[in-house]
Amino acid sequence: MTAEDLRRSILKMGLLQIDAVNVCVRSHYMPLFSRLGIYQRELLDQLAYREKAIFETWAHAACFVPVERHLLFRQRMAQQKSKPVVEKLKKVRPSYLEDVLEQVASRGQLSASELEGSGKRRGSWWGYQDGKIAAEWHFSRGDLSIGERRNFTRYYDLTERVIPPEHLYTATPSVKDSNREMMRLAVKAHGIGTVRDFGNYYHLKDDSALVGLNELAEEGSIQRVRIEGWPNGIEAFAAKEDISLDPTEARALLTPFDPLVWNRDRIKRIFDFFYRIEIYVPERKRQYGYYVYPFLLGEDLVARVDLKADRNRNVLVVKSAFVEEGYDHDQIAFSLADELMMMARWLGLERVGAGRRGNLMKSLRAALIG
Repeated sequence: MTAEDLRRSILKMGLLQIDAVNVCVRSHYMPLFSRLGIYQRELLDQLAYREKAIFETWAHAACFVPVERHLLFRQRMAQQKSKPVVEKLKKVRPSYLEDVLEQVASRGQLSASELEGSGKRRGSWWGYQDGKIAAEWHFSRGDLSIGERRNFTRYYDLTERVIPPEHLYTATPSVKDSNREMMRLAVKAHGIGTVRDFGNYYHLKDDSALVGLNELAEEGSIQRVRIEGWPNGIEAFAAKEDISLDPTEARALLTPFDPLVWNRDRIKRIFDFFYRIEIYVPERKRQYGYYVYPFLLGEDLVARVDLKADRNRNVLVVKSAFVEEGYDHDQIAFSLADELMMMARWLGLERVGAGRRGNLMKSLRAALIG
């Protein structure tokens, strides 16, 4: 597996959501494993921070995006409105925002804590210090970009030192044209969906998404469709190219932030699979577990597992395993066991260990034993 294989996969998805949770592996590494199989995770870092083939920006959320699409986000960056915490910083320290840019320009890429005058963190989890507030503001505006990460900490650099000139100095499309192209990419990635589904992919409001989708339909790039079983009156669109009616033999564990499942309403409509992430739910109230991976088999989401990488014991722990109604437990468990063992090898773990919680666990334990 090469960096070019990863790049092509990200191009097809359009973006890759970045998330800090590291129960098994940070979320942005997982979708590539789900689609390509075992690969060296360092290749993704190589693409982002050495080859500069992808860059970090705010898209669906914090995401990696192919660098050739940087131009689509410039208008969004330019129109960013400062939050109250930034306005407060401007009043209390009027010159500090400009000072941060000057520090990065003269000293090279810096983390927020390395900025002079960064100050102390305010409050608890999201209580950013002044340096972090300033750096994130410049990042959201496009003045700074992420040149590197070390232990997941962002290192900020001038955008002209991060984005290659052939992608930075191209003509900037209008907001309308940028939105339309984002909708074209969303349809290409999703295949079928509603206005909200496609708008959600790039964090566009419904009205902006609809304008772009209508234009694409009128020019014949995509098509309007009606989906049996979807609510009456819901407006849906579909791709016209690269559509196959052949059944797929997909088999994949999906992180909660995989592009296929991050839109919970869409997967309920398409797969009849109710899914909610339960990280912030008290343990005694969780239905399925802390960090649950849906399991895709063929054309269906058939099961879900709560996973944890226990690196002290070198074990990929299956804390719970549940199969959807109507599926053969032993058949699903056999395929799931193979995928779990491959995931353990990818993560450098020696084996898969199974608990006892969930209606699939008995069959899964048997399948893992062999």
